Amino acid sequence: MNTPSPIVLALVAIVLAAATLQATGRRVPGCWLLVLFSAALCGGILQDLSRGVKHLGLATVEMDHRFLVFCLFLLALSLIAALRANWRWLFWSAWILCAFVCAILIDFFFFFRLFS
Repeated sequence: MNTPSPIVLALVAIVLAAATLQATGRRVPGCWLLVLFSAALCGGILQDLSRGVKHLGLATVEMDHRFLVFCLFLLALSLIAALRANWRWLFWSAWILCAFVCAILIDFFFFFRLFS
């Protein structure tokens, strides 16, 4: 059976825990979990970029640069949502984007392992 890596499972758990905390009225911890999620994504991309072009290839580095811009936007949105915890619409906007990224990560790891 193909299961995602523990890191992907932890990221999915963070996003689900953030929604649960928000739904139960604990808005501030839920918002900060989204910041943690976004920071982890940025850290992962920066770690990937630190390998260099020779190891990854030019196309992968260019794709990581584009995704880093998106993750930095997501980090800024999550940080604003954490600082303005009473703005529920902002939290849910950031959460939907984080859930979309989680879906992409799960798809990537499932299909990568399935077809490799």
